Amino acid sequence: MLETLQSPMIRYVMRGAPTGWFRHLTIGKKFLLSFSLIATVLIFSLAAILVYLSRVNSYVDRHQRITVPAVVTAATSQQTFFHMLEQVHHLLEHQPPDEQAATLARLEQMLSQTTTSIDNYRVNHAARTHPILFGMLTQHRRTDLADLEDRTMDGITAALTRLSEYQRTIATQLPRVTPDETLLSNTALQYERAIRALETATTTLIDVHRKIDGEMKLEGDRLVNEARLIVLGLISVLGLLIVLTYLAMRRSIAQPLRRLAATADRVAHHDLTAQFESWPNRDEVGTLAISLSSMVTNLRERTAALTHKTKELEAFTYSIAHDLKGPLREIEGFSSLLEKQFLDQRDPHVTHYIDVIRKSSLRLTHMIDALLKYSRLEQQDLPRTRFNVSEMVSSLLVDRQSQLSDITHQVTVGLPFADLYGEPVSIRQALVNLLDNAFKFSRHSPAPSIHIGGQQTPTERILWIQDNGIGFSADQKEKLFGLFERLRNAQEFEGTGVGLAIVKMVADKHGGRVWAESLPGKGSTFFLAFPDGQETVSLERSVSALRQD
Repeated sequence: MLETLQSPMIRYVMRGAPTGWFRHLTIGKKFLLSFSLIATVLIFSLAAILVYLSRVNSYVDRHQRITVPAVVTAATSQQTFFHMLEQVHHLLEHQPPDEQAATLARLEQMLSQTTTSIDNYRVNHAARTHPILFGMLTQHRRTDLADLEDRTMDGITAALTRLSEYQRTIATQLPRVTPDETLLSNTALQYERAIRALETATTTLIDVHRKIDGEMKLEGDRLVNEARLIVLGLISVLGLLIVLTYLAMRRSIAQPLRRLAATADRVAHHDLTAQFESWPNRDEVGTLAISLSSMVTNLRERTAALTHKTKELEAFTYSIAHDLKGPLREIEGFSSLLEKQFLDQRDPHVTHYIDVIRKSSLRLTHMIDALLKYSRLEQQDLPRTRFNVSEMVSSLLVDRQSQLSDITHQVTVGLPFADLYGEPVSIRQALVNLLDNAFKFSRHSPAPSIHIGGQQTPTERILWIQDNGIGFSADQKEKLFGLFERLRNAQEFEGTGVGLAIVKMVADKHGGRVWAESLPGKGSTFFLAFPDGQETVSLERSVSALRQD
């Protein structure tokens, strides 16, 4: 019987609860907000990676557009200067007069091409003409490379101007009949010095751009390292965000839901002392908590009212039973007196009437006693323990054989287990009722026999009692365990119609089940199943309830 005792309420207030606006969000919006934050961090991670990749690619592109062409231009100019020096030596020393004009034209063309290449270099490949490249050198504190490049370019321009003057001098002196050998010799010497200076300058340009290329590689490595650090940082932030989201959802949803489910489980197992406190969040679970709290309150009120009505009905039942027993005893007593008074007359009609009165009063007395027993069992809270059911069955058989002297049954017992978890007195009563039915309905068999057996499954321990009596049809199964339900009339087989109802109540109160299998004329088998391991389950529930309180 359920009681409405007060106990400490199970609280769901969360430590470190989120801010008010977050509490008012539904669970779906909370998940949407969390995943939006995660998606935002992922987008920023991808954007950062793309930005740094574009910057690295820009330096690769500058390497291909600036450094490589600059080095190629300088190297080509070096080769041109070498060929120009060869042409001048050949012109002044070995070349016939009729070929000198063509050589001078080639020299002029090579000088013009070289001058154009150097001007193009200054415009397109010099470091100062590219702000990003020059900014990188400034950041690396290597503007000395740009300064050296500018000075080298100025020197090359001046040297090219001198080469042009030297070539005009040579072109003026060679056609003369008597050229000034001293002037030609000095001019040739200065021309060679200028070429050597140009070769050195172009070598310097090549070296400068190699060093600039080295700085660009350093900058690219720096950008890659920065990108790695940023990506690592964003991944760390993303991981932290995921962990925080998990912890927040676990604290604000999962853990309270588990406590809510534990409390609901207590209520489902008839523990109405559990109470639901208001949910801190105004979401779907908050609505569910309010509904459950209202349900438990209503259930507690209804249970209290039902308990009150049950006590009143119990008192009424005892009162009626007590009031009925007195008149029944008087009827039985006076019928006995009448039987003695009319014994000498030997009137069969009178004897039959008196016998019917006595048997009816006795049957009604037995029905009242069975009803009281059923009522007491219904109101009892059965304390359970582990006991030896094998010894109980043996004791029952000894008692039945001593009480029923006309028993001719062959009884066999084969239980695969010795112990059972339950309330021994009520289980004994159930076995007595089943055993008495087996004796009663198989007594007219030619060779009456009863077998008591059992079976153990992973979840249940099953007892059965099998007889070879009259049996019953399948369509009568629904009436077997009803109160005052009888399949045979009282004249043929005695009984109150309460015995099997008591058996069913014992099974229900233990969380078990009872059923029967039979065929007319082939006997019956009644099964009584009890949950196995129920002792452990009850202990776990008690510990869980203590933790929650």
